[in-house]
Amino acid sequence: MEARSAISFYCGCLLAVVVALFLSASLGAGAGAGVDLKSSCAATPHPDACMRALQADPGAKQAATPRELAEAAIRAASTAGAAAGDYAHGKMSVAKDNVVWQCLNECAEDIEEALSHLDDSEGEIDDAKLKDVKLFLGTADQDAWDCQASCKGAPNTPVKAALLAKNRDFEHLMAVTLALIKRATPAGAAPGPAPSSP
Repeated sequence: MEARSAISFYCGCLLAVVVALFLSASLGAGAGAGVDLKSSCAATPHPDACMRALQADPGAKQAATPRELAEAAIRAASTAGAAAGDYAHGKMSVAKDNVVWQCLNECAEDIEEALSHLDDSEGEIDDAKLKDVKLFLGTADQDAWDCQASCKGAPNTPVKAALLAKNRDFEHLMAVTLALIKRATPAGAAPGPAPSSP
């Protein structure tokens, strides 16, 4: 009887160790699995802008799939675009020069158009939205607006310089977003599955 108790005890301990090892291995693999932010950003046209923007996004740090990283890039581009648009609108009300006002207005309108395609106000990006963003960014890349051209005749002022810098940041993040969407959705493929809601 004592031998049977000892064997049961050892079997129970062995089973507990096996279960603990299994759980730690599966939890460790889940925590370590994910998208390598650095290598993903390195594959974009603007790796530094990509890293700066996505390191600030908790969703990007936790991205487990290329699609989740692309969604984080859409959010980052939307944030940069909103900052550029808000800046342009804020300065329009105090612009004394008609050419500067026109520069600000044209850039703000173009930025708002882009934001209407990027906006993630619903919080979830389904396949149709991802396809729309990819299509928009692909065509915007070819016939992109150019705040530089809209502001060509405007005098060189700190307002113009700041607007063009904010717009450049936005354009860089749109290019990054397109590259990450393309990585998440290989040529001709439909977007990957949307992440499941908790």
